[in-house]
Amino acid sequence: MRREETDRQGVPFVPREGLARAPLVFPLAGLSVSLASVNRGIPAVVAALLAPLVVAGLVLVLSERRPPRLLLYAGGLALMSFIVSIFCCTVLVRQPPLPEGTVSERGTVVLERSWGARRAVLVDAEADRYLLKLPPDRHVMEGDLLSFSGVARRIAPREGSSFREDLYWSARGARIEIEASSTSRGDGGPSLASWRTALRRRMLLTLPPRTRGYMLAAVLGVRDPDLDEAHRRWGTSHLLAVSGFHVGLVALGLWKILTSALVRTRVPRRVAVAAASLVLWGYALLAGGAPGALRAAIMLQLLLLGVALGRRGNALNSVAMAALFLLLWRPAWFFDVGWRLSVIAAMLLAALAERCLSIWTLPASSVLVWLAAYPQVAAVFGSVPLAGLLLNLVALPLFSALYPLAFFLSAPLLVGLPGGRLLASAAEGLFTLWEIAADSLAGLTPWTAGWNPVLAALGGGLFVLTVAGGLYPLRGRTVAGAGVFLLIAVLVL
Repeated sequence: MRREETDRQGVPFVPREGLARAPLVFPLAGLSVSLASVNRGIPAVVAALLAPLVVAGLVLVLSERRPPRLLLYAGGLALMSFIVSIFCCTVLVRQPPLPEGTVSERGTVVLERSWGARRAVLVDAEADRYLLKLPPDRHVMEGDLLSFSGVARRIAPREGSSFREDLYWSARGARIEIEASSTSRGDGGPSLASWRTALRRRMLLTLPPRTRGYMLAAVLGVRDPDLDEAHRRWGTSHLLAVSGFHVGLVALGLWKILTSALVRTRVPRRVAVAAASLVLWGYALLAGGAPGALRAAIMLQLLLLGVALGRRGNALNSVAMAALFLLLWRPAWFFDVGWRLSVIAAMLLAALAERCLSIWTLPASSVLVWLAAYPQVAAVFGSVPLAGLLLNLVALPLFSALYPLAFFLSAPLLVGLPGGRLLASAAEGLFTLWEIAADSLAGLTPWTAGWNPVLAALGGGLFVLTVAGGLYPLRGRTVAGAGVFLLIAVLVL
């Protein structure tokens, strides 16, 4: 057995702590500070310089032992965080060139949704991805081939509104809006978007109301307005947003099948990994490519690669890697509340798993996730229902069984098998029972928590402290380091 490494003073170096446990958490922290800074008007280069300072500061404050190898490693991560930050900050502030004159293009509609009194559509044209806002009587669906002409302008925030429309659409790949003077639609042919539309139409025409709403949300990422309002009242809106919970259910079910005794003896491990990866990404993209779903898909893909290579990964490091990949792809994801909530919840649960996750800590983890999400949700929506503290203890384990069961009960009706309506009615009854129970439990805690800086600081502090505790043993230095980073985040955000 190798002897334990020591530094020059003979102090033992613990290899599975801090940087050695989850190194990418540190560049993610630095990049987060840089992106928040550049959004407040700080020049991109200056904001990018904050990232290596945050990395170096966290390492120096949190690390009790600092052998030369650790300092060299920290320097490399600080340099990497600067490169990543300067790239992301530059992309974020760079203004896209506007086409001159009238733009006449055609392309495939990849997203359509209501937008106030209009319909917002994203069109993948040959030159770029464009945003168009059309009157509600223009029936345009995902997968349609849309020809349009009009004047191009940069997407800008609304005057007098805190909502950053430019960042919202930039996270979805569009930075130019077309004020269309004419449009015409046609058949776009086979595509992922057209398959989404066909499946959506089939669900709308065949499934009973509650089952239809839940299946649209879980399979396609399409929310029913009435169902969305009910889940907002219950504090369980995350059940309707395709995220790590849904992707994890799909991956777990598929992996159970591929690793069963019947299949394992006939299918090589790497073939099973390839099949699981294909279904994983197929589902994440079919469900609309939401940031939470993509983050979970990247994490699970890393886990599957580890299985294929016979190596065990680290959950906290995997969350950070997935978040960095998404920010490198589209830096504006950082300002999307869905991306933030997804990463916050995943990092918190991964940090707990590093230390003490068990069946007895699940109730505490639900409370921690609620408190950690509170600053983001309250800042965007104004208040957070306290019912979520109680209902999520029941909803998450319940829906981990209810969603797969409802899918299999609904599938016969969707494909037109005899007796399918009876099975779908069983799913409808289960969702009805859930809604009755949810209303009853929500009635026990009918209050909401509005924005409160003390509660926000508590939620943020517990999140930072939990993540720091996943990297280092909880001691005075860990608490101090968490406090320093929280102070930096408060000052910047």
